[in-house]
Amino acid sequence: MTNPIWTWAVEHRHSAHRLNKAFGGPHSKDVGPCWSFSRYGRTETMLPDGRLVRIGGEYEDWYDPDFYIYNDVIVTDAEGRTEIFGYPDKVFPPTDFHTANLVDDRIFIMGNLSYPFVRTGTMQVLVLDTISYRIDRFQTTGEAPPWIHKHSSELVENGRAILVRGGLICGSQWPALVENIDDWRLGLNTGRWERLTRRPWTRFTFVRTDGMPNHLYWLGRLLKDRARGKSESKSGFRAEFLRDLGADPRLDLLETLYAPDIPHSKIPEIADEYRVHRLCVEGVTVRYVEGSDDIKVTVEGVLPDQTVEATRLDLLTKLEAIENASIDCITVTV
Repeated sequence: MTNPIWTWAVEHRHSAHRLNKAFGGPHSKDVGPCWSFSRYGRTETMLPDGRLVRIGGEYEDWYDPDFYIYNDVIVTDAEGRTEIFGYPDKVFPPTDFHTANLVDDRIFIMGNLSYPFVRTGTMQVLVLDTISYRIDRFQTTGEAPPWIHKHSSELVENGRAILVRGGLICGSQWPALVENIDDWRLGLNTGRWERLTRRPWTRFTFVRTDGMPNHLYWLGRLLKDRARGKSESKSGFRAEFLRDLGADPRLDLLETLYAPDIPHSKIPEIADEYRVHRLCVEGVTVRYVEGSDDIKVTVEGVLPDQTVEATRLDLLTKLEAIENASIDCITVTV
């Protein structure tokens, strides 16, 4: 499905917005998304003969009229010539935040986020033939990882297996994305999955009972502005968003939200992480990951039950006071 406009967009690395603007196209709100070379969650694999194979990816997110998750393969050869291959959704579903492992003349496409209606119960595994550009499903057996994305996959055992670690898991049994804390091995000769670890870590996810986003990010911004002596707008987006917390939101609890009333020490933050807090409790790391829809708590080891319960109850009580709403605490098991 190569065409000169798309190949021109590849050469100039244009996004959907820039491409549409360059050709004076209609607004995407009216006619649907414009094609984009610029994407998130795409893989790029360099072949020994100089071909660069780009697979899938997404442009922007649901709020943007050009949001789209792609199921194409863009191949640029060593001379700079580009071909674009498209596939039926049943053959190659819209795929993003996957990994790509080159094994001889095949690329194993591992994992996917995609649209909710595409997701199934187990990890997506596809194979791209780099000679014919045919894509096939790789049939597997054994205990496969759940639907996973943003993971790592490493070719091991002299190319006989792929090791999957990290990433995020989607599933209808959880109200939000779940971190993958275990390691999984896929044998390429047998197609058999093996779960290599089953870490006995206690994990909780905290979400508002009403399904609405939490207010922690904007409360944090408000707290910082007050500390700087910055004046507050009574009519802006933030004020409107925070209005249901009452006239006097519990900003005092933000400082101790991730400091339970048990002996602990704070672990320094890691520079490239965002809204992640760690404590050391009895020699075990307790990690809090704050999101807009949920707060994840992971006990990275074994602690006494009463210590875990005290940690859980401390966060639950503070969150309900801050949010001025009921909070559900879900125990996560994979």
